Amino acid sequence: MFRSLKTRLALSHALPVLLFVALLGMILLYQLERVYFLDNLAIELAAQGAIMASFLREDPILWRSPDLAQYALEQLQERVTAQLMLVDASGRVIASTWFDNPLPAGAVADAPVVLAALQGDATWEVNANAGMADQVLDVAVPVSISTGRIVGVVRLGHSLEEIQRRVAPLRQLVWVTLGAGAALSMLLGWVLAQSLAAPLQRLATAVAGFTPTAPYEAVPETGPNEVRTLASAFNRLSARLVELERSRMLLLTGIVHELGRPLGAIKAAAQTIRNSPDHDLAVDLAAGIDHQVNQLRLQVEDLALLGEMELQDPVFVYEPVDIAALLEAQCAQFANAAADKQITLRCKPDPLLPLIQAAPKRLNQIMDNLLHNALKYTPPGGQVTVSARLAPPQDGGPPQIWVEVGDTGPGIAPDEQAHIFEFFYRSPAQRRIHQGMGIGLALARQLALRHGGDLSVTSTVGQGSTFTLRLPVRPAAAAVPEA
Repeated sequence: MFRSLKTRLALSHALPVLLFVALLGMILLYQLERVYFLDNLAIELAAQGAIMASFLREDPILWRSPDLAQYALEQLQERVTAQLMLVDASGRVIASTWFDNPLPAGAVADAPVVLAALQGDATWEVNANAGMADQVLDVAVPVSISTGRIVGVVRLGHSLEEIQRRVAPLRQLVWVTLGAGAALSMLLGWVLAQSLAAPLQRLATAVAGFTPTAPYEAVPETGPNEVRTLASAFNRLSARLVELERSRMLLLTGIVHELGRPLGAIKAAAQTIRNSPDHDLAVDLAAGIDHQVNQLRLQVEDLALLGEMELQDPVFVYEPVDIAALLEAQCAQFANAAADKQITLRCKPDPLLPLIQAAPKRLNQIMDNLLHNALKYTPPGGQVTVSARLAPPQDGGPPQIWVEVGDTGPGIAPDEQAHIFEFFYRSPAQRRIHQGMGIGLALARQLALRHGGDLSVTSTVGQGSTFTLRLPVRPAAAAVPEA
């Protein structure tokens, strides 16, 4: 029971209130009984004793005659509710109506209040009555003559049973009121605990039942700020996990298809070469196998780099690169593939371009993806153009080399141009052309950004697309290897 968060929250609110209520009740009742009623009664009895003392001190015979003193007290007893006692200067009882007269005349009254009064101080205390079960308020007032000499003491005693009867309804009212407040505080504490525990319980249920493959449902972001923040964080993480799971499934599907298709073609070509003695056919099939292997290599390199970027930040080793020579080599590599599709591949970089500090392997990977896409989407009879030029500095940065790969393919719709650089994105408008795994362009842009540049596209539907790779021209000292 106490392991429940709701119970603990309710108790954390209710227990302090209960302790405070109990303490407040005891203090309040003490103030009522001991301070208010007793103080007022003691003051009243002291006033009565002072009046009696003012009359008794003028009659010296009364202090020497116990019978006369007893008669006087009995007469006074009819007019006051307190019990009376007269004590002489030596502390001996002269007369008494004190609770069935426990101290006879001549006995020594050694009560603390009497001894204090004989010293000239009017005082009072609460003590147990020897002849009764209840407590007694004991008041002693000194009796002094005009010279200041103390001739005796008037002692008054009042049972507290009446006070207790007066206080009983108040005590009951106090406890009922405080009990109602405690019950209300417990109810409010339980309601507050429920309001805190409910969103946490919903969140716990959502966490326990969450699976990345199930339809995503966001947890309501309700409750205190901290709980809403927690629910918001869970919603973001769960949405991210669902997206990652979807991307993983798309990647697996793409891998199976992309690797299965060229492997099937390679196997068919190998069987044909083995069974056919035609040398020219074998040469054509070998060229096809070489093309399919190049496609597999590109895809495997993309997958390897993607895995490396997910697990850790890959290390780029920079060195001086002649971008014009690199583009010429790339064009020569794709020349046969362009010729097979009857596509004109033109490569015209500026031969006077300066050297740049870059990772040659990664630049080749960028160009592989750009040329592969351009040839894939350009129809037979079309044209793919690769150019490079030096652009002036922008926004105070270093000069840039702009590498442009243009094609005469179907183009890219404006609403898709913002998505083609996202991982695993495939255009729904080009269903007749296999879209690959959706990682080539995204990786190419990430590699461009790692070089301090960028990769963008401009396209017109029906006329073609142009991808622009921007690479900064920096001195060797500025190109520090990234880890």
